[in-house]
Amino acid sequence: MTFEILTRQPLKFYEKNGVKFFEDFYAVDKFKRPVKVFMGSQNNCSTIFTENVDKQRAFYEIDINPQGREMLGSSMEANPKRQGIGEILNLAALIEFHKNKLNYFRLFSLKDAIPMYARYGFKMITDSVDEILHNLHMVQRSSDRYLHLKRNAFYYYPQVAGSVASDDPYMLRRASDVVSNYMKEMSRNGERVDASQLKYDAKMVFTDWEFQTDRNYLNEMLDKHEINYKV
Repeated sequence: MTFEILTRQPLKFYEKNGVKFFEDFYAVDKFKRPVKVFMGSQNNCSTIFTENVDKQRAFYEIDINPQGREMLGSSMEANPKRQGIGEILNLAALIEFHKNKLNYFRLFSLKDAIPMYARYGFKMITDSVDEILHNLHMVQRSSDRYLHLKRNAFYYYPQVAGSVASDDPYMLRRASDVVSNYMKEMSRNGERVDASQLKYDAKMVFTDWEFQTDRNYLNEMLDKHEINYKV
C-alpha cells in the first residue's frame, strides 16, 4: 500500500458514551514516514496511540468530560524523540477537542514542554506574582523582533509588581498571556525557547477561541502531517 493511499484519507468518527472518537488513521512523521494513529485505553483514560514503521509506540492519555465541555491532558510519552511524534499526538488530541465541541483543554506541563504547548496556542495559567514577574523579565530581555511583546511586558510589569495601580480584574491573566504569546511566536518562527528561564512548571489551557486566532497555523500543521482534517 503506498503512502498516498495510507494518508490524507478523510477521518471517520464513532460515538461512545456521548463522546466522539476518531477511527484509526495514518499521518506522517518528520521524515514523511507513515505513522498509525488510533484510540485505545490505559490507566482508566481514553488514550491516543501512535505506531511508527519500526513498531515503536507512543501515547497521550486524555479525559473528556462532555457535560463540562472540557478535556484534560494527562500523561504523554512521545517516543522516538525529534521525529514529529509529539506533534501528531497533540494534533490528534486537538481533533478530539474540536470534534466534541469542547470549551477548555487543560493540562499540566513540565518547563521543558511549555514552549511546545504554547506553539499550539496553549496559555500558562498562574496567579503567582513572583512567577509572572520572573517570566515577564524574560520577555523584556528579548530581541526587538518581538518589540510589541516587549512593550507589553514593560507595560504590565509595574502593575503586577504593584508599583502602578490597576483596576483590571484580569490583569494577571493578561500579563501571563504576554509570556505565552512570546513563546508561541518564537516557536513558530523556528527559534529555540530556553525553557530553563521559566520560573516553574505550569498549568496550561487551550480554549475553543484559539481555533479562531490560530486556525491557519493549526491547519498548516495538520496538512504537514498529511492529516485530512480542518479545524
